[in-house]
Amino acid sequence: MTDSNSLLSLYEELVQNHISQFDPQIADLQQLVKARMQELHDAEQTLVETQAIELKRITDALATDARCLLPTPGLRTFVQELKQTKSKNWYTRKPESSIAEDPTIWLLATLELPIGLTNYQNKEDPDGYDDERNYIGYSYTLSLRLGSVEHLIEVPLKRIYNLNDCTQTNIKEQIDYYIRSEVEGLFRNMEYPEEQKQQLAEEISVLVGYSPKIFTLTPRIAIFEYTSTWEN
Repeated sequence: MTDSNSLLSLYEELVQNHISQFDPQIADLQQLVKARMQELHDAEQTLVETQAIELKRITDALATDARCLLPTPGLRTFVQELKQTKSKNWYTRKPESSIAEDPTIWLLATLELPIGLTNYQNKEDPDGYDDERNYIGYSYTLSLRLGSVEHLIEVPLKRIYNLNDCTQTNIKEQIDYYIRSEVEGLFRNMEYPEEQKQQLAEEISVLVGYSPKIFTLTPRIAIFEYTSTWEN
């Protein structure tokens, strides 16, 4: 019969050889990676803080006069895509938009009507109820100021009834059904011709619908992942 002790001894010697040869090198490499990552983090921090300052400057500008977004390429692209988007629900369908794809020629750009957008917040409602069903609702709110009038707008985004049942509103539905009615309400007591009110309401609604893309910007942070080693 083979001596099991002598049989295992060679294997155990090989394992110890492996441990002594590679484990210290792996440990040293891990320390080098951690140290280098700390160096990168420290070097990156100033740039991240600068991004945060710039984002604060942008949100301050939106609070003062959100029309500063009119010349931005992002808004122009947003308008072009919006005009191609169809509503999925009959009750949100409205006539095709006549809004110009170039926001710099909007009526909004020609009038002295400062528009402030502030207090953007994401909302979660775990106790939503609809048609005898419970759901978790997701939405966002923001404050819209037209001249001296300010109003809080809430825009539903998604309802989750269960793992297999979820409804979402697309951007056109958000603008046509939820934002537009709120904006039109603010114009009721303003002294503009009715045709101008309709045009301004449509343009401002699109601007509000686009604004979450700006409010949700965050500083970019570099990410590096590696798999730690372990005994196998």
